Amino acid sequence: MVNLYSGRFALYVWLLQSLAIIITVAFFLSQTAVSRSLFDLKESPKKQILLGVFFGAISVLGTVLGVQTNDAIANVRDIGAIAGGLFGGPVVGIIAGVIGGMYRASLGGFTANSCALATILNGTFAGLLYLKKKRPTFSPLWSFLFGLAAESFHMLLVLLISTPYDKALALIKTVSGPMILSNSIGVGLFLLVIQVSFKEKEIVSAMTAEKVLRIAEKTLPILSKGLDYETADETVKVILQNTNLDAVGITDTEKILAFRGIGSDHHKPTAPIETKSTRRALETKEIIIMFDEFEIGCKIENCPLRSGVAVPLKDSSGEVFGVLKLYRKERAMITPFDEEMAKGLANILSLQVELNRLETEKKLKTIFQLKALQSKINPHFLFNSLNVISYVTREDPDKARELIQKLSSILRQTIESEDSLSSLGDEIHLVNTYLEIEKERFGERLNYQLQLDPSLYNIKIPALILQPIVENAVEHGFSVTKRSLNVSVVGYKRGNYVFIVVDDDGKGFREEQLKEIFSETKKFSGLKNVYDRLVNLYGNKVVFKINTKVNKGTKVVIGIPTMG
Repeated sequence: MVNLYSGRFALYVWLLQSLAIIITVAFFLSQTAVSRSLFDLKESPKKQILLGVFFGAISVLGTVLGVQTNDAIANVRDIGAIAGGLFGGPVVGIIAGVIGGMYRASLGGFTANSCALATILNGTFAGLLYLKKKRPTFSPLWSFLFGLAAESFHMLLVLLISTPYDKALALIKTVSGPMILSNSIGVGLFLLVIQVSFKEKEIVSAMTAEKVLRIAEKTLPILSKGLDYETADETVKVILQNTNLDAVGITDTEKILAFRGIGSDHHKPTAPIETKSTRRALETKEIIIMFDEFEIGCKIENCPLRSGVAVPLKDSSGEVFGVLKLYRKERAMITPFDEEMAKGLANILSLQVELNRLETEKKLKTIFQLKALQSKINPHFLFNSLNVISYVTREDPDKARELIQKLSSILRQTIESEDSLSSLGDEIHLVNTYLEIEKERFGERLNYQLQLDPSLYNIKIPALILQPIVENAVEHGFSVTKRSLNVSVVGYKRGNYVFIVVDDDGKGFREEQLKEIFSETKKFSGLKNVYDRLVNLYGNKVVFKINTKVNKGTKVVIGIPTMG
């Protein structure tokens, strides 16, 4: 904190410089694994406390970077408290506000108490506004506007509480413009940084899923024979061919099974594990990121490996049976994409080996056919199903086999249909199988019922028009306020039409979101695909209606003509 008197223009410059430092710090922190975990939207008491401390530290930094003027401090302290409340809710906003406010109070001055109170209240008000939000995060514009209002309130509170009044009025005339502008811009930019971090994570996840599935498709027949020197070498070869990595290796718990790429002259199969990083991954059972050759820990002095990631391969009981290692030839070049890809590959490879032990590989040979996954099956559903199966395997192998058969049935039906006609009975069977798997995932939180006259089972309809609608109901039905979900599928005949109604009591959609369903947005591509195929086949004879209300649920009605 600088101890000097500043005119209004100088204050603008100083506070905007302070703002630039805070946003720069926020951006770099958002790229770390710790902050990415904190910024995850999944709420927990521990995470909210840590978020509160994080934003509280930003608030303290805003004071430290401030400048003393007129026996007070012009600062950007409220950025941390307000951004914390808008992003994390009341608990985060209050904690951040208290930390920032108490620090300000400890510095003294005739505005110490009023400024401390204003920061605490602004964090609280921002947290209460969080409860009214309709999107995962506030937009930078709305954050900026709220920042303007909150900082104006801050100035008013200082004027009303601080004494003497004349001195407070003189202070406000000097600092109000710079502080209101810099704090509100800071709040908007801080939320923008978080929003960019989310977008980056979504892009990385999408790219990772596609690449992992492509590799998994090719490694499934290889690892169906188990994990040995031959299959490990073929797997490493596939990974290296389908990525831009410089080296890839797989070990068991004692020796190298396969290694390709730079460094293969001394990292040879059958040789004992020598690198410290691999042994750490085996001992800790945690992913290890290596930013330089010292963290890799190879005993060969001129080893070309300069950075990498090592991920333990685990069986269904959580025991480590090997390590997958991805390397690059430059220091500190392991990206979030590399880390996510390593995790995804390790998860898939572990599961493939485990399935071999349960002798169920043949039932899953169609799971990783890339074309079907990309065009018809949501990768998140596939990953979630595999995770559920992996977990159930530990407790109930028979149940796991049953789930594998059901997942295989879904994939087989989607792959073989190729957008051809299917019987209504087959479509209902597909929906039932899908819901049984999701029921295993969500437990008592998900309930469903199917009501259809068996006399309608043989009626032909376009394949795969019901499962995407039901999947949409499950994936978009849950929310913070909707912890349970009821889904029903009802079919009946009226005149020359067969009507199918998919109804849920989930969180529903807003009117503007409903319009997105019939646009080119990828968020509702499943529903859009169903609508387009029905219109292409039946023209204006088809009935396709969506009734939805926020926090009340969604009803999709499809009417298909049975003649012409």
